Amino acid sequence: MTLVETPVRRRWMTAYGLAMVGVAAGWFGPIQILLPEQAARLAGEDGKEALLALVTAWGAAVSMVANPLWGALSDRIGSRRLPIFVAGTVVGVAGLLVLAGADTTPRMVLGWVLVQGGLNGPLAALAAMIGDRVPERQRGTVGALFGVAQIAGVVLGTAVAVAVGQGAPGYVAVAIAVPALGAALLIMHRDTPVAAVRRERIHWAVLLRPGSQFAWAWLIRFLLNLVNALVLVYLFYYLSDRVGVADAAGWVLALTVVNVLFAGVVGFAGGVLSDRWERRKIFVAVAAVLLAAGTVLMALVPAVPVVIGASVLVGMGWGAYIAVDMAVLTHVLPDAETRATMLGLANVAGTLPQLLAPVVAAPIVTGLGGYQTLYLLTTAFALAALAALPRLRALY
Repeated sequence: MTLVETPVRRRWMTAYGLAMVGVAAGWFGPIQILLPEQAARLAGEDGKEALLALVTAWGAAVSMVANPLWGALSDRIGSRRLPIFVAGTVVGVAGLLVLAGADTTPRMVLGWVLVQGGLNGPLAALAAMIGDRVPERQRGTVGALFGVAQIAGVVLGTAVAVAVGQGAPGYVAVAIAVPALGAALLIMHRDTPVAAVRRERIHWAVLLRPGSQFAWAWLIRFLLNLVNALVLVYLFYYLSDRVGVADAAGWVLALTVVNVLFAGVVGFAGGVLSDRWERRKIFVAVAAVLLAAGTVLMALVPAVPVVIGASVLVGMGWGAYIAVDMAVLTHVLPDAETRATMLGLANVAGTLPQLLAPVVAAPIVTGLGGYQTLYLLTTAFALAALAALPRLRALY
């Protein structure tokens, strides 16, 4: 793989982080409050879980295909990222506006499919920019910024939904925020790869044989993202139905803020330290242990003070992982010619859990042991990621 040596400046990092915040707000803001509320309004209390599972499953299925395709298209047009960033943003914003007026299940599904399919474009572009522009010695820092900006976007999207209002106003506000936050990157970024890339046709053999180290990194990313997805997908219902809080939306926002504060601090500090220490594995191990501890508490003690403590642990665990997530993936890429394509496949490890989480969670919370079983299973996934880590031998 061609190495990038020229360091990126803080101005570019700032614009990059704001763009990622916007993408995450458009993606996760609806998942936290807007989609659950809309599902409850359209399907009623008895059918809300099933409708939410249907909508998120369709969106995640499209997302799995969209991200590698956006990445492959970006590689095919000469490693140009900005056209992909703009085109995907336009489609994603259109989906948010469809959701704002959705009063039937098919329209809700269509809107979320457009959001997921579209916003995978800027996500693929932003991930590839790390490999294009950021030298190895800065990838912990910039990769942590990539992750921290995502969780900041979760808070922004959730806060917008609470402040502006659920339903159409929330969707419209998010639809405005996404392009507004991405505008700075359009000014700051230039599609001028540091190293020349041979613009040959991407062979499917490369995609089918990504290498064992990439495969192990993919699996660990998948498992830890599944943990995060299972914590989030029914948090609204967990708080109202299991913990018994009166204002579930308010508590989702409060716990999200707690989670993000700790994840942001740990994530950014961890990224800087991982660059300084030149170590990545230890951060992944700490992440898995903390995520397991937090989900065990959610499973066994569904009380508000304990859930707050669990949110702290989950936030710290997620922060420890995002500190090195992108640094790990870019380290094990097979070559530079298919950088965006392979990172698109890596991003499937982040989107596939969205497809599986509601499918796994819905039957459990409605009859196969409830939330205790769900969060104990989540703990098992975190420990499985820890068990897989020794196989990632290429990582230091």
